[in-house]
Amino acid sequence: MVFNPAGPGRGMPPSMSAPNFNAMAPVGRGQQQDKASGGWVPPRTNAPLGKAPSRGEQNDYSQNFVDTGMRPQNFIRELELTSVVEDYPKLRELIQKKDEIVFKSASHPMYYKCDLREHVLSPEFFGTKFDVILVDPPWEEYVHRAPGVTDHMEYWTFEEIMNLKIEAIADTPSFIFLWVGDGVGLEQGRQCLKKWGFRRCEDICWVKTNKTNATPGLRHDSHTLFQRSKEHCLMGIKGTVRRSTDGHIIHANIDTDVIIAEEPPYGSTAKPEDMYRIIEHFALGRRRLELFGEDHNIRSGWLTVGKGLSSSNFNSEAYVRNFADKDGKVWVGGGGRNPPPEAPHLVLTTPEIEALRPKSPMKNQQQMQQQQSASISLTTANSSNKRPTGNSPQNHNAPNLNQEASSSNIPSPAPWASPMEAFKGREGGHLPSDGQMYDMYGYNPQFGPPTGDFLDYESHRGMNML
Repeated sequence: MVFNPAGPGRGMPPSMSAPNFNAMAPVGRGQQQDKASGGWVPPRTNAPLGKAPSRGEQNDYSQNFVDTGMRPQNFIRELELTSVVEDYPKLRELIQKKDEIVFKSASHPMYYKCDLREHVLSPEFFGTKFDVILVDPPWEEYVHRAPGVTDHMEYWTFEEIMNLKIEAIADTPSFIFLWVGDGVGLEQGRQCLKKWGFRRCEDICWVKTNKTNATPGLRHDSHTLFQRSKEHCLMGIKGTVRRSTDGHIIHANIDTDVIIAEEPPYGSTAKPEDMYRIIEHFALGRRRLELFGEDHNIRSGWLTVGKGLSSSNFNSEAYVRNFADKDGKVWVGGGGRNPPPEAPHLVLTTPEIEALRPKSPMKNQQQMQQQQSASISLTTANSSNKRPTGNSPQNHNAPNLNQEASSSNIPSPAPWASPMEAFKGREGGHLPSDGQMYDMYGYNPQFGPPTGDFLDYESHRGMNML
């Protein structure tokens, strides 16, 4: 990252020419521009002693990282949430109101200490299935991050992580957030989601700052090729959710998919608290479970399970009462149906939030937009002096003489649709029906225990949800 302002001696040819010097020649990056006779280059005098020379007088964040260990992202300003939304009053009001209803509807924090290698995840034990599952497994990558500190850390193999019975405790619809590190876990995490019955729909990236623990010098790690300063959290969806009709289940596009936050102390695997805020703003289901949690992960509205906890207070009957209706029953999904807006396990939204939050157009609005687009196209065609004939691009209704009945031409998706929507219709052998909205996410597998025979939906990603 380089900043090179214009000015005398910066990005401009020198005003005077010296012998054997072409004033019009381009100046190379990092090359001194003011040269004296004989090609002598005056030494830099403004660099600190003992520091490697930077590229001219530019603000070189990469060289500064080599010299001081301060990562370039440390210099991004106004990262606090209050500063980010300061210039956006409606967004600030929306986030405040969202935080209020999440706080008011949060259940008492519960936690259960157990070894997930021995404990089998089941809805019978917890008393219910879950709307949101956050998983931070101890990947082998974590051991290699801090040699000498994490050598004793017990890690799980990829097969052990994938064999977790997540599919047994995930309701329909539900969402999973899986931390995968920054190495092979990116690919292995996708395989886990597929086996558990989820489709990956987002990739949240945590860009780590190190303002408090920067150390000069580059880290040499045989397991990496670059200086890693980020982690990824894969988000998956089980079931089908439409933004235009399921606003009581999800609130999309409130937060971004990038977290810029300080990394934990050397050797720690703690994750930023901003992750909870993103999840709670997006998913309105209140049955939230975190696996592999520790004491610092205990939070209102969440059930934390893990070996690293120091104690337990979980009681399934008391926990289920937070989400039961007046008859003591808890909603159970499946069969292609979503919970109604009045379901007791959902966070109830307010008219103020609905007026502020970003929304997709309803179906009748989409139809009106289609009709308006068709009317505009028809008016444009009729106003043309040249009459379109044959296979003219202006003649939309004329058949193409060069194409067969089973044409491979892809129909153009609606302007609010995913670019892959047209491909989905052709591959399935039919165009999307009226009930298949363009803002639909996920898929709805057969009700029952999922198997390993899930289709790969990676190429059919919908629009961003966060």
